[in-house]
Amino acid sequence: MPADHVTISPKHRPWRDEAVLLWAVAWPLIVTNLLNVSVGIIDFKMVGTLGVSSIAAVGMARQVMMFIMVLMIAISGGGSVLVAHAYGARDSDQVSRIAAQIVVLMLAAALFLVMPVGYLLSRPLLILLGAEQSVVGLGTPYLHILFLGGAFTMLNFAVTGILLGIGKTQVSLVLLVVVNILNIGFNYIFIFGYGLIPAFGVPGAAMGTVLARFIGSLAGLWIIRSKRFPIQVQYHDFKTVDLPIFRKILYLGGPRSLQGIVRNFSRLITIRIISLLPLATRAVSAYSAGMQVRLISAFIGLAFMSASMSRVGQNMGAGKPDAAAKSGWISAGMATAFMSTLAVLFFLFPEMIMGFFTSDPDVISMGRIFFRVIAVSEPIMALAFALGGALRGGGDPISPFIYAAFSDIVVVILVGYVLAITLNMGFAGIAIGLAASAVTRAIPTSLKFRHGSWKRNQFYSKSDS
Repeated sequence: MPADHVTISPKHRPWRDEAVLLWAVAWPLIVTNLLNVSVGIIDFKMVGTLGVSSIAAVGMARQVMMFIMVLMIAISGGGSVLVAHAYGARDSDQVSRIAAQIVVLMLAAALFLVMPVGYLLSRPLLILLGAEQSVVGLGTPYLHILFLGGAFTMLNFAVTGILLGIGKTQVSLVLLVVVNILNIGFNYIFIFGYGLIPAFGVPGAAMGTVLARFIGSLAGLWIIRSKRFPIQVQYHDFKTVDLPIFRKILYLGGPRSLQGIVRNFSRLITIRIISLLPLATRAVSAYSAGMQVRLISAFIGLAFMSASMSRVGQNMGAGKPDAAAKSGWISAGMATAFMSTLAVLFFLFPEMIMGFFTSDPDVISMGRIFFRVIAVSEPIMALAFALGGALRGGGDPISPFIYAAFSDIVVVILVGYVLAITLNMGFAGIAIGLAASAVTRAIPTSLKFRHGSWKRNQFYSKSDS
């Protein structure tokens, strides 16, 4: 193991030192996630110049994409926890073996499930969501291209999950900076045309994304093979199928994947509900742009969720459950501070935010309602993110899934529908449903983590190697 490998002694390490260690893992993830959001925002800005229907097409298409590609969340998330436990136990051979199995499983899922299913269901799902004909016409080729390049997206997620498990988030940050710069450049070229390359419009945004992720996947495979990093996967590890490791990855990551399915199903149904409102295309555009910006806050929360999962997992692998608990609570406090700051900005400057995407007054008005309602719930959601990640790192993937699933299905959809349609509150009802789901998710997650039953879980032993 490298010299910078650190485990925690709860008796000797103060809270401040653990905060420093968490921050070392979290800040590259924050920057990474903000870069991801920035690319999405820039994509929306570029396609927004093509009209409101283009924004709606990309917004709906991305929800379909994430609904189909939830397997990458399961494999990447479960793999991160398993890698973290082995890394905490200082077993470099097992770390490398698990890393190889993550790549093998991710590629198999991409080639035999995600890519063909996603390609075939692209148009039917857009129609099912109630998209207008112009939106279906723009969104279908966009999705077809993204799914044809789905293996590259999933490889990028695999490498990111491996690096998270060993705490090397700075490396994944550098990789993503390169990929996102390429993504923006390629998108501009393919959307608007340049030189001999014609303007492809909305499908061009997908072309640029696939090409950038292809380059990123090649670089990622080099990283996990390079002697510069504590992974160094051997070629023979790629040629084997280790079913016990597969089972552990899917157990640890499966509930998170199911949570992704539920979350994306909730968003798809939410879009369907929005399509029943007056000015439906404008309402979908406001929701899509608003959710894209909200990802800034959500991805900061997800960064602390991942950092908490990594640190808790490493401490559990090292046999330090009390230190693992400390990691979770510190991460929750840091996440709340950051997301509260963004919530203030959302509340104070909603028109300025929406004005970046469009000059349509109806879309801007809906966006104002969205951000001011959502701002109230962001500090509460921070607890759900950070402590949910801590529970996963501690080997309890089931509880966070149950709490999130209830919130996404019962609260977001049911409350949103009743308020927006039955009580005729319109777009404001959708926003209130989203805000209320933060409370119903954060409270039980906090209580479960405080109870401490997860401390008895152990997913690594020397017999595994």
